[in-house]
Amino acid sequence: MEIINRPTNNYSKSFTGLNKVIQKRIYSNPEFLSNLTNVYTREQGSVGNLPKDFFELFKTSSKQENAKKIKEVKDIFNALSYILLQIEDEKINNAKRMNKNNLFNQFLPFIAKVSIQPDRIPRIISDIRRKFTPDKETISQISLKGQKFLEEKLKEIGVIQSNDSVSLSYLDQGVFKNTFKLRLLNKNGEDIIHPKVVLSFKPQKKVIEQIDLLMDMMQDYFKSFTPKKFKALIDNILSHASEKVVPKNQYDLYRASLLDIYSKMRTCGEYDQFNKLLTARARDDIKYNGISAEANITQFVKKAAGHPLEKSDYIDIYYLNMDNNIGISEFADDKLPKISQNINLHKYGLFHDDLMLNKNNLVAGRVIDYGGIKPLYGYRTFTYNKEARRYYHKISQIKYKDDKKTQLERVKYWNNLYKLASTHKIPNHGDILISLEKSKRLIAPEYWSMLADVRKFL
Repeated sequence: MEIINRPTNNYSKSFTGLNKVIQKRIYSNPEFLSNLTNVYTREQGSVGNLPKDFFELFKTSSKQENAKKIKEVKDIFNALSYILLQIEDEKINNAKRMNKNNLFNQFLPFIAKVSIQPDRIPRIISDIRRKFTPDKETISQISLKGQKFLEEKLKEIGVIQSNDSVSLSYLDQGVFKNTFKLRLLNKNGEDIIHPKVVLSFKPQKKVIEQIDLLMDMMQDYFKSFTPKKFKALIDNILSHASEKVVPKNQYDLYRASLLDIYSKMRTCGEYDQFNKLLTARARDDIKYNGISAEANITQFVKKAAGHPLEKSDYIDIYYLNMDNNIGISEFADDKLPKISQNINLHKYGLFHDDLMLNKNNLVAGRVIDYGGIKPLYGYRTFTYNKEARRYYHKISQIKYKDDKKTQLERVKYWNNLYKLASTHKIPNHGDILISLEKSKRLIAPEYWSMLADVRKFL
């Protein structure tokens, strides 16, 4: 069986209520997003659709049959999530068995940065949590269990044939999800469709449980040393650390930071405050990560971009289930269509924080992870105001080889819009005035004197 070409025809879009809500704007309240599935109960947490080539495997001329089969497939993946989440349970068990000295000694120079660079707290805590990861054999056993389940169920409902097979292999993990490569193979071991990625999201409760456990372990670790022994330990570790980890001119700063943390960890009242600071910083990442946040971000970007993502520099994420912590995305490789469109997040008032910190999020020229996409400071308006975003983009697209002409034409367009909006001679004039205030940044300061004062209308 050959790999199926991606069809352009649409298929069932029965579940759109939840989609419509989360594609309108970016929400920064994880509780609100999580509770949406309690309001839109018909969708049962379902966001997006199955991949088109996957749908072609069982498509019929009957819309009712198609809708039934789509639900069956989604239910299979929803059930798969509970198998794959066993990895997170194993992490808790692993952590409880770990030698605390071996774990934290290697991270002491980084723990020192908690006071020196507080913005690094989420990354430091997530790096330590990665050490809870079970061994390759355990992960392989869980993957194999999921593979057998998928193969049995997909054959049972006729999505793949009796002599076809499923391959599910562990790829990697992020702070809020584990990823697995999914292949559907014919009897000759050839791909039936282009490989996909199964996204197994870590429930917020599991993430918080791991963070709380980590903090308890850290407190026990610091309490196990007398002041004299701890000073000797950090002098030994810091003196042997590379200059990249501990710059020579900051040795005393790192030492003082660790002594301060040591003191806080051993003092009940101070520990409570310190623990709140660390866990609050770490949990803050939940706003723009995890199944609910990424469902919101992916649907918003798809809607805002206004075109299919298959030829863009962002990988397409098809199906997500906010109740079952599971998703399906395309697998990034050189067999995908050539990239001809670039997604400019700034245009939508967003930036990709994790992409700047983790270059592994870029594979074969495509961004594979939407977690960590956040509102851009000063441009948050564009994450929920479509009209303001549209006119900002119009001004940004005024470009000429001659920079002076670019600036003058932008000023001309800006002032014309201002005249229409300020006299209410154009629909959505309020949104346009907001856009003009933001788009002032697209015009060089030396031309600002040529612009009207929009602030008196805001």
